[in-house]
Amino acid sequence: GQRYTDIVWAAGLFEGEGCITYQSKYPNTRTINISSTDFDIIERFINVVGYGSLLGPYISEKSGNKKHYWSWAVSKRTEVLRILKMFLPHFGQRRSEKAIEAINHLNEIIN
Repeated sequence: GQRYTDIVWAAGLFEGEGCITYQSKYPNTRTINISSTDFDIIERFINVVGYGSLLGPYISEKSGNKKHYWSWAVSKRTEVLRILKMFLPHFGQRRSEKAIEAINHLNEIIN
């Protein structure tokens, strides 16, 4: 149905534009984030995942263009796990490996 289509769309967007990161000073967390200059796209993404914070607009000066962009992020363990598990079946190999690594790390901390 529509919900499944939305999840597949969001997973594809995240695979192409998203990041799974951690900071060395916070080794027990993982953050997932995505940025876009298209507010409607980032807003649709947020509506699909249902979690996280939207920040911006910021001004990007890449290549001399001054474009506005918005950034979405989530680092709460349970939310990161839910999103990555929801997207995992739709990721390619490289992103799947990163997602599994993050999921395993977060599960070790929880247990």
